[in-house]
Amino acid sequence: MKPRALVNFAVVTAVVTAAALVAVADRYWVSETTSVVKPFPGLLDHINDVAEIDVTGQAGKTTIKRTESGWVMVEKQNYPVQAEKAKATAIGFGEMEFTERKTTRPNKFARLGVEDPDGKGAKSRLVTLKDTSGKTMARLIVGEKREGLLGEKNGLYVRRPGEKQAWFAPADFDIPTDQAVWLKPQIIQINAKRIARITTIQPNGDKLVIYKETPQAAHFAFKDLPPGKELKGDAVADDMDTILTAIDLADVAPQSEVEFTKTVWHAEIETFDGLVIKVDLIDKKGKPWARFNASTEKAMIDRDSQPQEIRKDLRTPDEVVNEAAEINARLGKWAYEIEGVRAAKLEAPLQIFLQNETPSAGAGSMGGFGPGGLGGSGEP
Repeated sequence: MKPRALVNFAVVTAVVTAAALVAVADRYWVSETTSVVKPFPGLLDHINDVAEIDVTGQAGKTTIKRTESGWVMVEKQNYPVQAEKAKATAIGFGEMEFTERKTTRPNKFARLGVEDPDGKGAKSRLVTLKDTSGKTMARLIVGEKREGLLGEKNGLYVRRPGEKQAWFAPADFDIPTDQAVWLKPQIIQINAKRIARITTIQPNGDKLVIYKETPQAAHFAFKDLPPGKELKGDAVADDMDTILTAIDLADVAPQSEVEFTKTVWHAEIETFDGLVIKVDLIDKKGKPWARFNASTEKAMIDRDSQPQEIRKDLRTPDEVVNEAAEINARLGKWAYEIEGVRAAKLEAPLQIFLQNETPSAGAGSMGGFGPGGLGGSGEP
């Protein structure tokens, strides 16, 4: 290549490179590393004074409050929230540092999720920490979460209200926008090895009863199997013992706000050691909602006579009484939206276990919602 051509090539390369750098800078707002800024100095010294966390965005307001009995959500009639999430938020704000200056251009705020929360279509959240008197201890617009790559730290894009400077703040906590994420998720958990009998009753009165004579039984047996009908297999109902192993909520409301008088499915789960859980289930706007009640009866087997591997999973009569009381105290006034797959087990009809049978209209189906499944009635 001739010298003049080399010079021309170098000039062209420099121009192209400069243009590319400008384009990248405009797109990604190349960070300017700055001296660390502590937005809330002194907050960590008074972290135990944080009594309220308000999160406001397009979806509305979520108020997390500390009470004598623990952290609760005001908008859910003081239903308990996960204390560790509330504490992580408070401590995260106390430890927060701004380490990178980002954009100062309002038309770029939306890309980082730090636009004014009350603006049309805003994805940001205004987070406010208050003490017991209602005095503001910290206030911040929280935007998108940045996942750390190639050794970078995880963190949040943030902006102080009223300021034009957006920042990046390393952080290992998040601010949920979904209220259900704040709530204590687990409704009830019963060891599958304790399950002795499951009864489901359809709104039309059709009943399914499956049971095990002993904890050692390999499969559930079916009571009153219709003549001439065959099961799809000996193990067809085996996973029904997990019916109460881990039921989590998707939403919660006081029972007084959920109507359990129309088209109700019923389930009753009995354990070998005497615990009885009754469940009422309805379709509310296409979602399964349930309420729970616990009671006790005489144990079906003598726990002390069982082998150690069985005995360790069962509870004493006193423990069962206390368990039922705890369940009722915790769940008694609440109704819960639950996962469709859990609802499908709680309202399962006999037909789904039989060869060449399909559930009748309005009866449940292990497939969940849809024609013939829970929700087929279209309750308002």
